[in-house]
Amino acid sequence: MFNRDTVIPGLYRLPEDPVGPRVLIPSFVSATAVRGAFGWFSAGWIARLAPGLAEYIDRRGTSPIDFTVAPVLFPAEREAAEQAVSLTPDEASRRVVDVFHQGSVNVSALAQHALDCLAWMIATETLRLRIAVPKANSNYHPKIWFFDDGTDQVLARGSGNATARGITSGVEHFDVDVTWIGHSRQRVRDGMAMLDDWSQGKSQGIERVVDLAQALKEDIIQTAPESPPSPADYVQAAADDDDPGWAVDVAARLTARFGRKVTQERPRLAIPDGLVWKAGPYRHQGEAIAAWESGPNPERGTISMATGAGKTITALISATRLQDRLQGQPLLVVISAPSIPLIQQWHSEVGKFGVQAVVPTLETNTNMALTNLFRRLRGGGTHVVIVTNHLVSSPSFQATVAQKTPSTDTLFIGDEVHTLGAAKFVANKPGFFARRLGLSATPERQYDPDGTEEIFAYFGDPVYAFGLGRAIGFCLTPYNYYVHAATLDDDEVARFERLSQRINVAMAIEANDQDDQDHDSLKRLRIQRRRVIETARTKISLLRRVLEERDPRSLDGALIYATAKAPEQFARIGSLLTDLDIRWAPVTQETTARPKLLASRLTAFSEGGYQVLLAKKVLDEGVDIPRIREAFIVASSTVEREWIQRRGRVLRRHCDKPYALVHDFLALPPALLIAHDTTNVQKILRTDFNRAYTFAKYARNATGEKTVFADLERIRLAYQSNGQTSLLLQRSGDFFISPGTPRGPTW
Repeated sequence: MFNRDTVIPGLYRLPEDPVGPRVLIPSFVSATAVRGAFGWFSAGWIARLAPGLAEYIDRRGTSPIDFTVAPVLFPAEREAAEQAVSLTPDEASRRVVDVFHQGSVNVSALAQHALDCLAWMIATETLRLRIAVPKANSNYHPKIWFFDDGTDQVLARGSGNATARGITSGVEHFDVDVTWIGHSRQRVRDGMAMLDDWSQGKSQGIERVVDLAQALKEDIIQTAPESPPSPADYVQAAADDDDPGWAVDVAARLTARFGRKVTQERPRLAIPDGLVWKAGPYRHQGEAIAAWESGPNPERGTISMATGAGKTITALISATRLQDRLQGQPLLVVISAPSIPLIQQWHSEVGKFGVQAVVPTLETNTNMALTNLFRRLRGGGTHVVIVTNHLVSSPSFQATVAQKTPSTDTLFIGDEVHTLGAAKFVANKPGFFARRLGLSATPERQYDPDGTEEIFAYFGDPVYAFGLGRAIGFCLTPYNYYVHAATLDDDEVARFERLSQRINVAMAIEANDQDDQDHDSLKRLRIQRRRVIETARTKISLLRRVLEERDPRSLDGALIYATAKAPEQFARIGSLLTDLDIRWAPVTQETTARPKLLASRLTAFSEGGYQVLLAKKVLDEGVDIPRIREAFIVASSTVEREWIQRRGRVLRRHCDKPYALVHDFLALPPALLIAHDTTNVQKILRTDFNRAYTFAKYARNATGEKTVFADLERIRLAYQSNGQTSLLLQRSGDFFISPGTPRGPTW
């Protein structure tokens, strides 16, 4: 945040009033975004503002500096710009290697090598230059600095350009406005509007605006004329730039004035105060850490914990203890996760341990983010990078990490490790990580023993397991479980029967012929028949009845899972929620691809703005939304890992959630159809019933009257009686709603 006692608005007269140390430098120190518009532009401002600029470059979370300048550059700056557009980030970084010490910018060196740093900033997109081309009868000559810390803004404009003399020694003036003072606020907003317009060429005097590379390509940038400023002025400015003592002096004055160091200390993980993990409800975390540290293959292994039991915390404590055992040696921790929401969640948790993680996927320039990471790693400390499964499987990423860390201690943490059993990671496993920790509620890959074996061979065998039975009531919320069922409609029954007949024929062929092609055909037919069950239209009608039974007005903190295999089911559920006047928001891949939008929706949901989140698979993997206290699982997956994860979304502890509600929706063939079919259809029933019985096993309402086991028994008997002793679910379009379903507010 801006230091409001230091950045004082008003009129500054140069050179008597030093606007650099008093306004521009402290604004760089606090800002997360910097913009500007200038007629004359040189590298001199880099030297003059080096103490603040150094902190801006070092600090995570800052945006590229964005300047819109006139198509006139001094010879040295033009040469630096031409070189910059042809350099790779790595090549540019090698030019300024002396500027970085222990991973952070050295202020004196930054000032001394201002031109090289200008080229580096352009090449790495730390600085973005736009060129405003004025019309023939016009001139582009603004002088505006704008700083934003995410809450407040500072605007400095006047007669001084972005040159050494323009902000220090020239006879100039600056008018400074800030948003935390009422009468000043509107001028800041007007200045922002001007910057927006000029950067987009919205001015009667601007012909167009192009980026630097295009301007150089079209040769529209002129070399600065001899006047103004004169060659003697420029020589003097260059001499000033070569004086590192000036920047050192400003750095000393800045430290004395603000009581803070310009360079960063070496980052270190630290277990948050008050975190209890060796005893009490979360003592299993301490047990898991001990097992990983001293197992058969120390500092390798896989930990299996029920969703919500604290896998992330366990892993970060393990990393912290490893760091401490290394006694000050540099440590690189690489964490992979399968989705953007999980990556964001990891980033937040790492921050609680005192280190700001690098997340290349969320950076504007991935290469630059990694370049800066490895530069800081050379300075020592513990550094954390969080990547997607896709990136960690990339040969180029692995080659870069291996090259940059030949003698650095490393730890690789694989979250939702079952996802790393996929072919791409298996084919490109990074072998250079000495220490490895795999995490999952379900590390085994269902129907994929080879993938499971690859996971355990790489990360190490399971060293600790903490299942749902131990977690309920300790670190997870107890829950009630309700099973609702509907039979397929007539069209779906007809399709189901046709596929069943084709499956019977294919099974007979396969029994006599071991051709792989026949086996693949049978597999495809079974998948198609299963999809009829998962996407059944009657589930939507059943959901409506259940929601009406619950009373839509009473819904609060609910999650509905739709299948990812049929977009129309998601759309129909959305229309249903709208018809019932339920406030809802979608969470899809499109949502998670826009982190700010996702965060906004989750915040609104947590604050009660939305009653319901409607999601597909994107919330399957470990996302922590504790306020969810009721789940409607319309997408009945056959994959055990998926339905365990979905149940886990509602079991996170929350102060307003003494227990949770889980509604499971079954779509089944009519019971009368089963009586006339072969036993291969019974397998579908067994799959759904096995899931339901597993859910029911740990439920609060497992036994007694109007309880889930009683409901499951009634459904089971309907399919065993052939219509003789039960009237349930016999024909197309029949429904069963659990009699124990609560009405109205529950908590």
